[in-house]
Amino acid sequence: MINVGILGGETIGAGELLRLLINHPDSCIKWVASDTMTGPVANFHKGLTGECDFVFSSPSQDDLDLVFCCNKSWADWCLYTRAKNHELRVIDLTRSIKTDEGEMYGLCEINRKFMVHDCYDIVTLPTPEAMVSLLAIIPMAKNQMLNGDIEIKLEAGNLCGPVESATLCREISTVIKALQPNFNSNIKIMTSTSGPIPRGITSTVTMPCSLDSSTIKQLFIEYYDDHNFTFVSDIDIDTSHVVNTNKCLINISAINNELHVTSAADILLKGEAGNAVHAMNLLFGLHERTGLALKAQVY
Repeated sequence: MINVGILGGETIGAGELLRLLINHPDSCIKWVASDTMTGPVANFHKGLTGECDFVFSSPSQDDLDLVFCCNKSWADWCLYTRAKNHELRVIDLTRSIKTDEGEMYGLCEINRKFMVHDCYDIVTLPTPEAMVSLLAIIPMAKNQMLNGDIEIKLEAGNLCGPVESATLCREISTVIKALQPNFNSNIKIMTSTSGPIPRGITSTVTMPCSLDSSTIKQLFIEYYDDHNFTFVSDIDIDTSHVVNTNKCLINISAINNELHVTSAADILLKGEAGNAVHAMNLLFGLHERTGLALKAQVY
């Protein structure tokens, strides 16, 4: 059993994480910490009545295998506690914890083998915007096929926080260059938070490509063939297909030497809490889908 603590328990991401972990067969939640909230957690995070009896509390360093950091105000606590307990692992949903040794970038579709075998102590999750965009680019970069400027159009629901395009561009560019070192083209990002579903996010990536869509589609299928949460769809996709799941769906088309790759995901699950549980499963040698076999709302 993995003994876990949740820091920043008042955040939306922590609430979604709780909903997953209380039903996870291999996790034991020891506490839910908050420096702003008191009282029963179920009175604050809706849908948990009858599911748990946690109250917001202070964190404890005892009998702990993993902490999820959901509020950057707890970053120093994580570093201090890790210095005393070298076995403790941290999954950082805030991207605020920095160490001299470095952190593992928690995009499981490119780094899962490192999480399983290299015993990284801190995993920093990507932003939902970077995650959904990169999943539409990774197979091209892995095959050294990016050869021009990339345009990314993001449409997210209102649960997505403010996006700083320059920071997002650096995050995406850093990952691309790690996969395809000779990539030196521009990345242009346009964002909107007027998506039809509050917790949905889509990314449409346009890039030059002379190959036909069936060839590119096969390349994507082969790359994601042994992954458990990212799938290529034959039909047009939207966020209703992925809400309440840990899936990312991808649709591909090619017109006039331009490749258009649309990806869709749930901001709070694949974009945050679900990805955090996915990373936990990898760090502790569990099957990737453990605790993440979720039911979509669409019908």
